[in-house]
Amino acid sequence: MKLQLEILLATALAIATVSVVIAQVPPEKQFRVLNEPSYAPYITEYDAGYRFLSSENQSFFTLPFQLMFYNTTPSAYVLALRVGSRRDLDYTRWIWDANRNNPVGDNSTLSLGRDGNLVLAELDGQIKWQTNTANKGVTGFKILPNGNMVLHDKNDKFIWQSFDYPTDTLLVGQSLKLNGVNKLVSRTSDVDGSDGPYSMVLGNKGLTMYVNKTGQPLAYGGWPSEDYRGTVTFTVRREFDNLTEPSAYELLLEPAPQQTTTNPGNNRRLLQSRPLGILSKVNYNCTISYLRLGSDGSLKAFSYFPAATYLEWEETFAFFSRNFVRPCGLPSFCGEFGYCSRGMCVGCPTPKGLFAWSEKCSAPKTTEFCGGKNKGKTVKYYKIVGVEHFNGPYVNDGQGPVSVNECKAKCDRDCKCLGYFYKEKDKKCLVAPLLGTLIKDANTSSIGYIKY
Repeated sequence: MKLQLEILLATALAIATVSVVIAQVPPEKQFRVLNEPSYAPYITEYDAGYRFLSSENQSFFTLPFQLMFYNTTPSAYVLALRVGSRRDLDYTRWIWDANRNNPVGDNSTLSLGRDGNLVLAELDGQIKWQTNTANKGVTGFKILPNGNMVLHDKNDKFIWQSFDYPTDTLLVGQSLKLNGVNKLVSRTSDVDGSDGPYSMVLGNKGLTMYVNKTGQPLAYGGWPSEDYRGTVTFTVRREFDNLTEPSAYELLLEPAPQQTTTNPGNNRRLLQSRPLGILSKVNYNCTISYLRLGSDGSLKAFSYFPAATYLEWEETFAFFSRNFVRPCGLPSFCGEFGYCSRGMCVGCPTPKGLFAWSEKCSAPKTTEFCGGKNKGKTVKYYKIVGVEHFNGPYVNDGQGPVSVNECKAKCDRDCKCLGYFYKEKDKKCLVAPLLGTLIKDANTSSIGYIKY
């Protein structure tokens, strides 16, 4: 019995030892690359400076995707994937960031060692980003033709993939998941790639776009539905006029497949423009496309056509557009504050009336009513007739029924309230901590009261 136990223990130890050896990254696939100055002559998004990665053991380029370092501010580099040929006359685009909130400096390193952990570290060894895949069976690294960057095992099974960690962009085949990363988060600006105020979140009640500049997220777009089955995927589908040649390509957002035996192919399309019934049709192979939540809160799709002699990228979908949701619905459309009508910024509301709009147009500052020498001062409002708040359609125009005086009292008591919007017909009240673009409403019983 003792001998049998010793044999079993020895066998288990041998198997474990062999497993560890097999799980290691072989020397010829290990790499360590330095973030150092290099010649980068071609234009890129955000006017970013960039540096190529080079290793004898590893390629970081799979046409048209490439892993690089880029920076928009001096000595603050982000490890990122871009898409587009090196010699495109149009911008090449950044479609995934590893360390967007934690940039590195000169002479930082990206390394894949024997244990299979992909690590981005400063010159002094401080780790700024990693895949946390040490001793999990990784044997190699590669960038797939669809733009997915993966660490895989000896059987080519993915141990880690960039598709599981979207930032502000979805590539074709990439998903948002309730049980994983469930949102896109915008950049702060074109020169600041850190997390911004806009997000698109997959939740139990749908796919919703939010703006959060005050600590309170406000919905401003999306697709309400409870039938997402936990996943939404950005995809391209070929449309055929006959059995052999595609006549067009359709850009779609799709939920997880319906698990039914009666109709297994029923997969409802979510990105639908009215009244066409589809998001967008493109007359070329647009399988290299991406959907991005912009730093201004816009949601747009761009498609790549490398055969074009000029302007290889085309905007193939815009959520805020005349074909989908009115452009005035974008909170940033008229800047910090502005009056929008039929897709145009037509005025700057003031206590003295509607003046010509400009980028300097801004809402009155109300913080003096929260404390200090003006504490207890009577709050004043000026009135704008026929106006709607961008958040109104997504919260059923606010709460009610309440009287206009009750609505005013709520805003009076809230120092973060910049104004309130009242629907006289339905007696609905919407208190606004953020104003942004105000939308002209033909219904004159929809009234805005702006605090000043």
